[in-house]
Amino acid sequence: MELWHQIREWLKKKWLSRDLAQALKSRDRSQINAKCRTLGILIDEQVVPEFDALYDWYVALNMAPKDIKIFTYLEVKKKLPTLRQNQLTNADFDWQGRIDNPGALEFIETSFDVLLSLYNPGNELLDLVVAKSKSKFKVGSQGLNPALFDLSLGVSPERLELLRSEFVKYMGILNKKI
Repeated sequence: MELWHQIREWLKKKWLSRDLAQALKSRDRSQINAKCRTLGILIDEQVVPEFDALYDWYVALNMAPKDIKIFTYLEVKKKLPTLRQNQLTNADFDWQGRIDNPGALEFIETSFDVLLSLYNPGNELLDLVVAKSKSKFKVGSQGLNPALFDLSLGVSPERLELLRSEFVKYMGILNKKI
């Protein structure tokens, strides 16, 4: 049984790697300079467990609260019932790396003006979500794969206040704030 599990994980990594490379090749960069009118935020809940403060970023970005969408990832779904629908777990990926979560697929297909990703390096599943995302401009936190992002902030995702100030500063420098 253990050998089958190892083979399955190896196959999953191979599929993820192939899908990631394919998604990076087919990325549309034609709208990279669009203003930030919509913001998608992808978060690993183990890294940033308290993320409600992110909804308040709309003030600093001169946006409406409805224009910020947060999608989270948990490695293993909690046993407790939750009303959270914008959540992805390992169980939502099959052995070929395909995503079987309607909310995640909708998040990926949404053409956000900016996608901000807050997770630690090495999370291949979230790397795939970022690569497949239709977002126009992608921003990553410290240490994430630079091939996935248009801008990498040198701040770890746990430091939300510093991350907010750096993010807002660069959105101003890049003339993305409305």
